[in-house]
Amino acid sequence: MSLAYDVFVANPKPIPSSVPGFEEAVGQATWPPSTSTLIWDEDGGLLVDCLITAQEGQELAAWVKSLGVEPGYVYITHPHADHFLALPEILAAFPNAKPVALAESIPAMEEQISPGYMKVWGGFFPGQLTEEPVAPAPLTGTTVPVGGSAVATVIPVGTSDTGHSTVVHVPGLSLVVSGDVVYNQTHMWLSGSTPETRAGWARALDAVAALNARTIIAGHRNPRTIDDDARRQIADCRRYLADFETALVRSSTPAELIDQMTAAYPELANPYTLWVAAYSLLGPQPH
Repeated sequence: MSLAYDVFVANPKPIPSSVPGFEEAVGQATWPPSTSTLIWDEDGGLLVDCLITAQEGQELAAWVKSLGVEPGYVYITHPHADHFLALPEILAAFPNAKPVALAESIPAMEEQISPGYMKVWGGFFPGQLTEEPVAPAPLTGTTVPVGGSAVATVIPVGTSDTGHSTVVHVPGLSLVVSGDVVYNQTHMWLSGSTPETRAGWARALDAVAALNARTIIAGHRNPRTIDDDARRQIADCRRYLADFETALVRSSTPAELIDQMTAAYPELANPYTLWVAAYSLLGPQPH
């Protein structure tokens, strides 16, 4: 039986800006482009991550059905709600699918769907989110079946833009689905980061590089990206982290950090992500 995969990309979505001057300087603030990856054979499939808004979940489910695939499992790579709040729409379309995640990440996922956090997420996406969020169940072991012919291996890599980050490795496709560990031509989420968490992210990239996959599907992927080449993306992310560290040392204001990183990376998707990071680390806190 032959394995295949495909990627659903959700374009950037408008959100309210919480940093001063962004809309005047750049334009509408947006949530970064996000992905969901389907891996399958003739007997079924595995869906990795499932986006955030109810509409995205419905569109993703329709896309999976258009491919003629019945996912047996839905795996969530890390505890950020923008990767799993649309899970109810997926389960409505595929009631036999089993939603799972790394056991250690479940408490953080449950926190993300608590009333307080849902109020925060609802502020970004008013009227667009499920009213009955669900968290996945703990994964038993370190593998997830893909139809009837293969398994995907779940690899914990520690901290990326959040703790308890994992990637999904499918050796039969030389494929890694990276969640937020790898970003593809999109500004990396460094808001609230520290030297220690940024160093942890670099180590996570090393762990992904050691898998020697040809292809990486990033959780946040520029719709205009040139490719999904694994080596290029890892090199790009390593360089971004190093350049951010250097620019941060050289900056005393958010504007200085923004100017340096924008000059170095003028084409990356979602500059709002950079502005939020700059203000969280060097300026008045977003409100």
